[in-house]
Amino acid sequence: MALLALAGFGLSRLDLAAAAGALRDADPQMLAVAVVLYALGQTISGAMWATCQEAGGVRGIPIGTALGMHWISRAACEVLPASLGEVVRVGLVSRHPAGHAAGGWRVTGGLAGYKVIDAVVTAALVLAIAIIVPMPGPAAGLRWTALGIAGALALVAVAWRLGAGRRAAGLLPARARAAASRLGEGAGVLSDPAGSRTAAVLAVAAATTRLLSLGALLLALGAPPQAAALAFCVIVLASAVPAAPGGAGARELVLVPALALGYGMPASTALAFSVAVQAAALGTSLALGAVALAWLGPRLARGLGSEGALDADLPEPLLPDAAPAA
Repeated sequence: MALLALAGFGLSRLDLAAAAGALRDADPQMLAVAVVLYALGQTISGAMWATCQEAGGVRGIPIGTALGMHWISRAACEVLPASLGEVVRVGLVSRHPAGHAAGGWRVTGGLAGYKVIDAVVTAALVLAIAIIVPMPGPAAGLRWTALGIAGALALVAVAWRLGAGRRAAGLLPARARAAASRLGEGAGVLSDPAGSRTAAVLAVAAATTRLLSLGALLLALGAPPQAAALAFCVIVLASAVPAAPGGAGARELVLVPALALGYGMPASTALAFSVAVQAAALGTSLALGAVALAWLGPRLARGLGSEGALDADLPEPLLPDAAPAA
């Protein structure tokens, strides 16, 4: 609420008419390129999540179905605050026979593993950008922020692989220990070298595509495309703060002054860029999420009540796990 109040105060001091004019005069072709790149990046991210789920033991969900679930959850994240759309993702997977057999804790663990790898790779990319690309003015300190975040996440990942999670789970009561064990199994991608490498490669591809999308948006508004690196870093760091749907508020609070100070960009153009980022994410996610919901919705509504539910070709190794999961 404090961030939204500060953002509202800052926006009240901007020339909103000029920002609206910048959006109205944007190059439609470059806007279309930015939207396509955003959609591609999020689709790659969905494939990464599917890889993490597979490594965590949630097997039997075809890649097309997984991507549909990913886009539905992305649409939910754009309309719910603080990334609560991820709860929708867990619910969708749990309604699939493979997710039901694996159990809710394992499904949640797969999501946690996906988030950890994505955070480590993104922080490393922000650090690389901050070191390779000279950050202008006050943004020069971003490299130390990114270094601290990347170091902390790397320590968590190393500790997990060395068994710190199992030792911590051993201190819990029996009931909580069983849940923590299933959660750890779901996050198995963190201890799976092949799975974690694949997920990391997909995370790099998704982040790179996102960076190109930001560059296309800047070009569409007549702004310098080299500011995409700074914008990417600022958006990543601002997204760490729970905020309104899609990160609105926290992003504007940091991004507008960063672009104005770093590249001398008019505040109205910087605001137009931030609004364009939100609009591209919201419009693309809602459109593709609606298509995915129309495709999967009827089968999701039937859930586990109909034969095969979403897919009838479950692998045999999953079936013995159903009893412990229950």
